[in-house]
Amino acid sequence: MLSKVLGRPSTFHPLTFEEQRQAMIDAGLPAAVAEMNAEALGLFAEGDADWATEDVPSLLGRPARTFREFVTDHAATFA
Repeated sequence: MLSKVLGRPSTFHPLTFEEQRQAMIDAGLPAAVAEMNAEALGLFAEGDADWATEDVPSLLGRPARTFREFVTDHAATFA
């Protein structure tokens, strides 16, 4: 998505659970928090968060944007 919108290559390097956990510990997070976060990231990678609610329209009074719309609107930030 980023590559298409920005017109340049972007690379994603997936990390194992342990690599994510250790990176967060190295950044200063407590081990228990790092482990919970790494577990959550693993679930996200498996599609566990691939759903939407009506919260954004209800709270903001407008439809939610897609990730593509967000990246397009903020392309300069990713430059």
